[in-house]
Amino acid sequence: MLHLVVLALRRQVCGIRTLVTSVLSAAVLLAGAVLPAVAQPLQKPAPSAVPGATVIAVLLPLDSPVFGRAATHVRNGLSAAWSQSAAKGRINLRFIPVGDQPNDVIAAYNQALATGAQAIVGPLIRDQVTALANGLALSAAVTVPTLALNIIDGDARLARNLFLFGLSTESEARQVARLALRDGHRRALVLAQPSVFSRRLQQAFIDAFAQGGGAIAGQHLAVTDLAAMNRMRAAATSQDADMVFIAADLPTARTVRPFLETKLPTYATSQLWSGPIDPNANIDLNGTHLLDMPWLLHPDHPAVMVYPRSQPVLAPDNERLYALGIDAFRLAELAVEGGIQPGLSLDGVTGRITLERSNWLMREPVPAQVWQGQLVPGTERR
Repeated sequence: MLHLVVLALRRQVCGIRTLVTSVLSAAVLLAGAVLPAVAQPLQKPAPSAVPGATVIAVLLPLDSPVFGRAATHVRNGLSAAWSQSAAKGRINLRFIPVGDQPNDVIAAYNQALATGAQAIVGPLIRDQVTALANGLALSAAVTVPTLALNIIDGDARLARNLFLFGLSTESEARQVARLALRDGHRRALVLAQPSVFSRRLQQAFIDAFAQGGGAIAGQHLAVTDLAAMNRMRAAATSQDADMVFIAADLPTARTVRPFLETKLPTYATSQLWSGPIDPNANIDLNGTHLLDMPWLLHPDHPAVMVYPRSQPVLAPDNERLYALGIDAFRLAELAVEGGIQPGLSLDGVTGRITLERSNWLMREPVPAQVWQGQLVPGTERR
């Protein structure tokens, strides 16, 4: 199912990967075709490129058997934002398919430069962002703004014009920790699935919670076998916790949360709200607090409603990819028209976007909670 593909992409966002160091080659590839800049459907005759227009090249794994459909949602979001831009007559979007291996991005990046791109968006896969960051750090100065749609592994030195922007769930976990602290909680029971992805969310939450003055009352596996759930229930009543953080997907959280038999406030990341949503099955998660993007929570907000919705409506994790594409175009448009400058504050459909640490574009989502099996905005108890 497609939501499993998106989970694989999220694991690329948060999974441990071997660093790949690559130097940009001097090879020049043939120019890529200009693809249609419309949100739906995907297949349309290519529009004529506007002579003299600014070219924004987009590097996405559109043909990848693993990430291709997820990349298509990002592509459609970019095209939707282009369609609503006052500058669309001055901007050509050029989509360049990329393979899903780390070194595939090097040839695609060279192709984008060879075809005269004034800005580049992508890559999307974390391994490729790491490979590109390392390659650019070792090459000559980067002459065009480059907006990577993911974070990197390790502490690679970023080239001056390389910016990182994406849907980092680790960042969400740190923001959830700060939200819980603002709500007055100081002792957290942390539950995580036995996967690299969930473990990284768990550690991001713990680090931020401790930095803000909180303490960890206990850590347990979020698994659905009876013995493990009995241990979790005992921990919830004996370890003097005043909240629970669950780093788990929706099916696991839906099983584990009611078994705790506790009124402890529950917090999670948007990882919990993914895949097909069945409100009747989610009642046991009522009151769970998390953070998510305005695209899902505030469809009537002026900064959101201006953009066409995906058709048909997608599962939440895929809607997030579509929204990522919208904000990626808006940032690329800023990059070619005036540059991405310190002090940036963009009211994005994925959250408020600010420029941090010179090259990192941080996204601040908005608070939400589960109520009557649905995700609703706000933190007030219902």
